[in-house]
Amino acid sequence: MTGLLANEIASIGGTDVRAAYRVVYFCASKEVAYKVHLHSRLANRICRVLKEIPAQSPTIIFDKAKKIRFHELFSERQAISIHVVAANDGSKIPNHLIGSKLREAINDCFQHHLEITPNQSARDAAIGITGYFHNKRLLVSVDTSFEGLHKRGFRVAGHPAPLSETLAAALLAVCEYDGTMSFFDPMCGSGTIAVEAAQIATHRASQIHRKKGGFGFEYLHDFDSRLWQNIQDQARAAEVPAKVKIFASDIEPQFVEIAQKTITKAQLETVVQLETKDFFNTEKPAERGLLLANIPYGLRMTGKDVSAEFLRTIGDHLKNHFKGWRCGILAPASSPLKEIGLKPQKKVPFMNGDFPVKLIIFDIY
Repeated sequence: MTGLLANEIASIGGTDVRAAYRVVYFCASKEVAYKVHLHSRLANRICRVLKEIPAQSPTIIFDKAKKIRFHELFSERQAISIHVVAANDGSKIPNHLIGSKLREAINDCFQHHLEITPNQSARDAAIGITGYFHNKRLLVSVDTSFEGLHKRGFRVAGHPAPLSETLAAALLAVCEYDGTMSFFDPMCGSGTIAVEAAQIATHRASQIHRKKGGFGFEYLHDFDSRLWQNIQDQARAAEVPAKVKIFASDIEPQFVEIAQKTITKAQLETVVQLETKDFFNTEKPAERGLLLANIPYGLRMTGKDVSAEFLRTIGDHLKNHFKGWRCGILAPASSPLKEIGLKPQKKVPFMNGDFPVKLIIFDIY
């Protein structure tokens, strides 16, 4: 997924883009950085790197971190949360101690430069300081996303196992969906994949529904509110009417109701056609298109695994009723996926939370 994200960031205007393990580094002007926050469909969080420092001991961490000019970054009135992530390299410094030294360094910085004590609270923090500890080095950054970017601002609660919006967007990216062909999710659950497809079809920025104060960069001293407003206005002006229809259905009426509320909240009810229907009683809704289904498993199947018989039935239905379509099936990685009986063009592993899954893609002729 980092490769997909790197390509997306480059397309928005990021430079020196480099994918690493579960992270993508890039350089950007303030304008491009704001655009990445607004438009990225694949990023979970975005952080601005402040400094990489040596971290052989807690004392060294404090001595080096206090030289970071935190007082020029945010106000002493802001509550600050500190989150430390450590690579599994046998480090003897506990995360909580690293976090404690970072907080001490922030306090020292404000006291030294401004002779004031910054807010000691972490409650309702708008400023998030992140430390990534690896190989006796600490990368200190500020979280400019505030909340995780999978939170698009329109999800409706109630589904037992909703798919993450960023994962849904990644599935669509792997299937090369660009919004110019019809889309169908026949097992739509809470409607996440259909909403992401509809956003792509209308060229809608993924975070356009976030309210004022919804990003961490809005709480920093160098926040440019006029530039940010202009970027949002440009994004709204770039939206277009969908040229294709987005179709979604589910066999469970209560899930269709949740999906309908989500679609309405996302203001896409004129783009997505939703109905309650059994997938095995459906025909292709257009001559060509993309079908993408997160097949029921786990909570949706009351703890049952995906059976070989169920997969064979899916494969038969696709062969008989979806000629001319590209079809993507997301299933547990441990499933007997060969039982679908179709030769996949692509197989891509993902993690759905902590659960390993696999997307298999077929072109039906």
